[in-house]
Amino acid sequence: MTFVLLLVALIYLSISIFLYTSVRNDLTNQVQTELLRLTETLASSAADPLLLKDGGKLGKLAELHNPLVQTVVITNSRNVVVASPDIRQLGQTLPSYLSRANAHQADHFAAPVLAGGNQLGAVYLQGNQKHINRLVNQRLDRTTSRLIVLGLITALLGLLGAYLVSLAMTRPVLRLLDEIESMEDRLGLDKKFTLVRTPQSGDELYRLEWAFRFTEQRLREHLLELRQLHQRQQAMQCMATIGEMSAQVAHEIRNALSSLRGAARYLVRYGQADNQGDFIRIIEEEVQRLYDMTQGFLDFGRPYAAIPVDTQIRHLLERCLSRHRADLETKTIMATLDCPESLHAMLDPSLIEQALSNLILNAIDALPMQDGELHLAAEKSGLAQLDIMVSDNGPGIPPEKRKNIFKPYVTTKTKGSGLGLAVVTKIMMVHDGSVELCETHSGARFILHLPCKLPLSS
Repeated sequence: MTFVLLLVALIYLSISIFLYTSVRNDLTNQVQTELLRLTETLASSAADPLLLKDGGKLGKLAELHNPLVQTVVITNSRNVVVASPDIRQLGQTLPSYLSRANAHQADHFAAPVLAGGNQLGAVYLQGNQKHINRLVNQRLDRTTSRLIVLGLITALLGLLGAYLVSLAMTRPVLRLLDEIESMEDRLGLDKKFTLVRTPQSGDELYRLEWAFRFTEQRLREHLLELRQLHQRQQAMQCMATIGEMSAQVAHEIRNALSSLRGAARYLVRYGQADNQGDFIRIIEEEVQRLYDMTQGFLDFGRPYAAIPVDTQIRHLLERCLSRHRADLETKTIMATLDCPESLHAMLDPSLIEQALSNLILNAIDALPMQDGELHLAAEKSGLAQLDIMVSDNGPGIPPEKRKNIFKPYVTTKTKGSGLGLAVVTKIMMVHDGSVELCETHSGARFILHLPCKLPLSS
């Protein structure tokens, strides 16, 4: 409100100064124009008396009764004074400095006396500066009075306008302030914090700023509490996952040990049987399965710490395919790669290579011995995301297992630990990314979504 009043006062003061100066200049110009016109009229009237050398008539012209005129002097062609209110000037030559002053002083005017194109003389008129100033000041006083009245009206309108503007601006602020103050009650927050209220001193913007800062502090506290709750929830989920994994591991180990015990008892009882090689192979396969399961459990249980480095994505994908070249050739799988050379991102290459290897191995196991196709691709998505895709033309994932495919010990293979996709999920988590199983008409398609720490170019 104060700012609006100061602005109105500044505008009014500027307009008043401009109007006052303009009126004063206009009045002064009007007076000077009137005196110049009077001088020219006297010069026109003095032509005949000068020709007739009628001193009496010239004297009457010089004795002009006008409050704006201080003196009138009429000279002939030789610049000799022939008429003047001061008879002592008659017959004297008009000083040259007086004639030159006419061009430089605002209260001196001159006009030539002409007859038939010849200059018979001149009329010199000097204005009454005191009377002129008094007349101008009188009219300026009336103008000043009007400006004062206008100023009072402007002040009243300015106060009213400032009040309305202030009301229009502060009403939403006060409404927002009330909303912030009542937010804790509506959200059911702790009552111990409601004892701290917005200060009643200060203007509305100060109170609103204070309320926002207090709300920011409360949000920071609740975010900290939410983060702690999330950590506890993750710990509980981890314990639940460990419990489920322990039960699954115990079940798998029991099955494997049962097979080993049966094969060992048979060999002990029938050591010289012809089919003892089959039971030895059973023992070997079960031991290998226990080893693979134990290794997978260790891989899944160990903590991952990503060490991001600037990595060229195409070279990373080529290394993954090279690692499994023998498996691909064994099943005559045609592998293709689609990735620009200039695609870079900040990631841990060893962990991402492990995740891709798990996806590639799953695809190889699912593909048939002939006409199998494996496709790797990478592209940037937007400005801050990298997508790496692994797709095949195999049988795909059954619909009933899609929701649980990333959980530990969930697998579509007859032989497998069920930890491959769980490890992929864990690797993506430490990269602040995610893994997605896309809907396809045939085969399976997995996409690794990675945030880019460096700008991508392709």
